[in-house]
Amino acid sequence: MGFQQAVRQALAALSGRGALLVSGLLAALLGPVTAIALAASAHQQGPSSTTAEQAAGATVTVHTPCSGSVGITSTTVAPGTPVYTTVQAVQTVTEPVIATGTTTLTTAPPTGTSSTTTSSTSTSTTTTGTGTSTTTGTGTTTGTGTSTGTGTSTETGTSTGTGTSTTAAPTTTTYTYPTTTVFTESVPVTETATLPGTTTITQTPACPLTAPAPATIPVPAGNPFAGRAMWIWVLHDTDGGDIAAIIAQAKRYGITALYVKSSDGTQWWRQFSPALVTDLHEAGIRVCAWQYVYGVHPVIEANLGARAVRDGADCLVIDAESQYQSRYIAAQTYIARLRRLIGQRFPVGLAGFPYVRYHLTFPYSIFLGPGGAQYNLPQMYWADIGTSVQNVYAITYEYNELYRRPIFPLGQLWNSGAGMSIGAIEQFSLLAKEYGATGVSWWDWQSAPLSYFGAITRLPPLPVSYTTNRTPASIFAGNRGDLVIWAQEHLYGAGYRIAIDGVFGPQTKRAVRAFQRRHRLAASGVLNGPTWDALLHVRPVSVRWSRRRRQTVAILRRGRALGRTAAATALEAPLPRWMHGVRSHNELHGDIGAGTPQAVPDRRRRHGG
Repeated sequence: MGFQQAVRQALAALSGRGALLVSGLLAALLGPVTAIALAASAHQQGPSSTTAEQAAGATVTVHTPCSGSVGITSTTVAPGTPVYTTVQAVQTVTEPVIATGTTTLTTAPPTGTSSTTTSSTSTSTTTTGTGTSTTTGTGTTTGTGTSTGTGTSTETGTSTGTGTSTTAAPTTTTYTYPTTTVFTESVPVTETATLPGTTTITQTPACPLTAPAPATIPVPAGNPFAGRAMWIWVLHDTDGGDIAAIIAQAKRYGITALYVKSSDGTQWWRQFSPALVTDLHEAGIRVCAWQYVYGVHPVIEANLGARAVRDGADCLVIDAESQYQSRYIAAQTYIARLRRLIGQRFPVGLAGFPYVRYHLTFPYSIFLGPGGAQYNLPQMYWADIGTSVQNVYAITYEYNELYRRPIFPLGQLWNSGAGMSIGAIEQFSLLAKEYGATGVSWWDWQSAPLSYFGAITRLPPLPVSYTTNRTPASIFAGNRGDLVIWAQEHLYGAGYRIAIDGVFGPQTKRAVRAFQRRHRLAASGVLNGPTWDALLHVRPVSVRWSRRRRQTVAILRRGRALGRTAAATALEAPLPRWMHGVRSHNELHGDIGAGTPQAVPDRRRRHGG
C-alpha cells in the first residue's frame, strides 16, 4: 500500500476536528496543494462497505444435523427492510398574493316622475285637448298628455305640474382580489424503498437407521386400547341412537371397543350413562369415555373425567388440543386432580396433535409424563393434514415415541381431502401393524360411509419397497419447545443442573456433550438417536409448574426451583416469554371433537370437528 493511499484511508475514517488536525499536519509536511487533494479524494472515495441493496434479498441456506426418518426443508422469508433516502428535488410552488385595486364607477341618472293638475272652464260637456307641461328642477322632466273630444271648447285656466328627479353622483369603489405567483425551488424530499428480506432455507436431512426406536413402557395385559375401536361423538346421530343396531354393526365389522363422548369442558353429556355401559358390556364390547378439555377449569374437567370412570368406563381418553397450548399449570392441575380421583393405574390415553414439532408449547411432557396418560392416541388424519399414510406414520412416530408411551394410531373415516380412499384406509391398518401397534381406533362412526366400515377389516399386501425407519427426531442448539423441556428434565435427572426452560441453549448443549462423553457417544452436542436411547433410560426429574412474579416457573418436587446456576440453593427458571407469543401451525382443520356438530359450521362438521 502506497503512502498516499494509506493517508486517503485514514482521512476517510476521520471526521470533524480529527480530520482538521490531520489535514493541518499534511499541509505542513506535503504542502497545501497536495494535502487538499488527498483530503478531497479520501472523502469522495469513502469507506469500503456493502450497501443495503447488496445485502438485501439474499438467499441463505442453513444445513442442520439430521433428524428422524423424514428429511425436512423449510423456507422462511424475513420482512423487507425500509430504506429512507433524502434527495434534493425541484418542485413548482404556487404562492398566493393579495392585491388592492381602485375603480371609479359613474351611475347614470334615473328617469324622474311628474304629476300635472289642470283647472279649466268649459261650455261643453266633454273636452278633449292636448297640453304640454314642463317642470324644471334639479333634473329635467317632460310630461305629455293627450285629450281628444268632439266639439268646440274654450278653456281658460292655469296648469301647475310638480315633479321630483334624483340624479346619482359619481362614486368610487375600492376592492381587493387574490393573485398567484408561480416559481420553482429545490427542497429536500425523503424517498422510501423497501428492500426484499433475506430468504433462509433450512435443510434437515433424514438420519440413517443408527439406533433402535426408543423403548416404550410395557403394555399391561388386558389393555382396553387393544383391538379395533370406533369413536362416537353424538350417540343419537349414530344409527339413530339405536343401541341394538350399534351392537349389531360393531359385531359385523369386528369392533371391540367404543369411545363415547362423556363431557365437553365443564358440561356433562348424559349420553354416557351406566345403562349404556351395561348394554355394551353385555354384548362383549368395551366402553371408553372421552372428554374434550379446554384448560380453563381443569379441576371441573378432572371431576367429570372421574365421573365417567365411576359410571363404568373401561378407560378414559383426554382430547386436548389447541386450547391447552402454553397451559402447563392447567395441565398439571388436571392430571394431578384426575389421578387423585381415579388412581395411578387406571388406563388413560391422550388423543392430541400428531405433529409435535408444530406445537412447541403444548404440554406433552405433562400429559404423557410421569403420572399422566399411559397411552398415546395421536390424531393421524392423513387426508385432513394433506399428506400420505406413509408420511403421517413416519413423522408421528419420529416425535411421539420420544415420550415412551405406547402408540395406538387414530385414523379418519370421514371424507376430507384428496387422499381419502378405501385403499388409504386399508393401508393405515397395515402400517399400524408394521409399526407394532396392537390397536387402532377410527374417527368417527356418524361420519363414516358404510363402505369404509368394510375397509377397516382388510389388510392389503405390504409394498415390496417399503421399510419402516424408526429413527427418532434430533434436537440441537437453537431448538425450542416441549421436546426440549422433556430432554432437560432427563438431563437434570442424570445429574446435570440446568435450567428447564424449553430453550436448547449453550448450557443444555454442554450438558448433552457431557452426557455423550459419559456414555461413550460422539460428543456432538446434538441430541440424536443414540443419545436419546441412552437418555430416556434416565428417570426424569419431577417438576411442579407454578406462578411466581407473574411468570410460570419449574420447581422441583422437593421444593427447590430449577435454575441456571448449579451452586444456588433456591433457583428459578421462568419459562421465556416466547412461549406466550408462539403461533402454532395446526396440521388439522379445526379442533376436532370440540362442542357439538351443530355448534360449528358445515365445513368443520364434515371434518368431524
